[in-house]
Amino acid sequence: MTFSLTIKSVLAAAALALLGLAVAPWTVSQSAQVVALEQQIRDRAGLDLVSYGRSVFAVLPRPHIRIYDPQLRDADGELTVSASSIRVDLGFGGLLMGGLDLARVELTDAALTLDATRLPATIIAASARPKGGLGDVEIVRGKVYLRRACVERPELVADDVTARLDWSRVGAPLSLTGHARLPAIGEDHQPSRFALWSAQPDHLLGAGTSALTLRFEDEGLQIILNGALTLAPRPRFEGQVTASAASLRTAAGWFGVPMPLPGPYRDALIKADATLDSGQLGLTNLTLSVDGNALDGAASIRFDGQRPSASATLASASINFAPMFEDYPSAAANGAWNRDAFPPARLGAADLDLRLSARRARLGDLQLEDAALSVILKSGRLDLSLAQARAYSGVARARAVITDTEQGLDIRGALAAEKLDIAPLLWDTAKRQILNGAAGVTASFETSGNSFADLASHLDARGDFSVAAGEIYGLDLDLAFRRMERRPLSVGADLRSGRTSFDLLSGKFNMAQGVADVEEGAVRGGAITLFYSGRLNFAERSVELHANANRAEADGKGLQFGFNIAGPWDEPAVSPDAEGLIRRSDAAAPLLQAPPAAAPPPPPAPPH
Repeated sequence: MTFSLTIKSVLAAAALALLGLAVAPWTVSQSAQVVALEQQIRDRAGLDLVSYGRSVFAVLPRPHIRIYDPQLRDADGELTVSASSIRVDLGFGGLLMGGLDLARVELTDAALTLDATRLPATIIAASARPKGGLGDVEIVRGKVYLRRACVERPELVADDVTARLDWSRVGAPLSLTGHARLPAIGEDHQPSRFALWSAQPDHLLGAGTSALTLRFEDEGLQIILNGALTLAPRPRFEGQVTASAASLRTAAGWFGVPMPLPGPYRDALIKADATLDSGQLGLTNLTLSVDGNALDGAASIRFDGQRPSASATLASASINFAPMFEDYPSAAANGAWNRDAFPPARLGAADLDLRLSARRARLGDLQLEDAALSVILKSGRLDLSLAQARAYSGVARARAVITDTEQGLDIRGALAAEKLDIAPLLWDTAKRQILNGAAGVTASFETSGNSFADLASHLDARGDFSVAAGEIYGLDLDLAFRRMERRPLSVGADLRSGRTSFDLLSGKFNMAQGVADVEEGAVRGGAITLFYSGRLNFAERSVELHANANRAEADGKGLQFGFNIAGPWDEPAVSPDAEGLIRRSDAAAPLLQAPPAAAPPPPPAPPH
């Protein structure tokens, strides 16, 4: 009996279904099918079916309508969708009631084209469309294009798109998941994956706010957004962002944000409270880790100007600038300045206003403490300023303005330092011990070129320097004078040994095209005074100085001798003034030939 009732129930349901199919006009009329479907698409998505090819209705394996070569468009023509076919699966409930009930939509080979210049207006216009669930929409082998101003053809921004959108009814959440290939990332990359969830999408279309989660994953980039989104009166997102990138430079380039300063920016991790509003991204409570450096602060990026612009205020306990210059050749090669060209400058790619403070900062072996730096890049002009930093027990300040020209980088600036412990400074910069003491320097400079060799040979500079309460390594003037009293000719053997203490070492320099004239050089300490002058060839890394050493004596006469410092500045030769020493030697002085006496005039001719 039970089995008989079941058979009867199935037969009755089938009869009702056939009756529904019979009375619904779109089941037998192609035009009625399309008109009914067009109305459903307009009500749910706000898009018009503007053209199509043939259509097919089938009941099995489930009732559906397939329309070939459809094209859909919004009222302003700013959004168009074309496809090889659109399949609409119908619910049985609608069939039985003689109406259309869209259960699932599949777009095959869909091409979505958006107007990039009016994209915000397009999004806002969506808020005026009728509210309703879109159902289950799937895109297979899709593409996304952007139309840009002054560009003839739309630009492909996403290819091989497979995506599924699920929004069953008003009041239900919306989810969009899928993957796509992004040409900006590269053809050799695996498809990027994305997932979007909105808690109240109907509120978004009604100028309200909805909780939103977005996750984007690529083999070199991950982005997670959690927050609240509003579409009208203008799009605005406020929430939290977490992002990681194998290379921040590469990832930023994918989104059209070029990095104007050098460096790979590897292994980047960003966490922040984010606000995206009117073409500006604001990041507060920002923590940033990149190239092994950890920084905290705030930043903002604007996309609505002539070029992207960014501003940031960041602080770090310890920062290493060395990774920024990995792509640059080493400064010197084979005892000379390196002639390898610098990598292309990117100074015109974006504008930047960066304020950076660091308790410790390092570039190679050069170290600073409590450093306050600013980096201002505007219209291709880079202004670097070290407002103040503690360095080697002293204080340093510097500024440089850099522009990119056809001849390479043009650099102009100035620096000042005082009370620097010069011994560790020279060891960190030159790996040599030449002096110790408290050093000070003021200088201005300008140069240009596309390699370190160019910069050295074009360097113009002027300034003065001093070192207080120090020692000169490898020069023992006191021993030289003691030997000079007994054996003047032995002074040369003693010059390159020991140390010479001084109260003050000072001098001035004026450099043109890489060659500096050193003037007013003096070393004073106790009874010994040394005066020096000459040239420092910065371009050829050589030195040529002449020095005169004096020691005051009780009788007021004193002792003095001269010597020269010449050769490569890494290992110059120190040689005494031989003629002067010979003249002071009682034994050797007679060996110097006296100048020949003038010949007597010829006798007068005898008178005739």
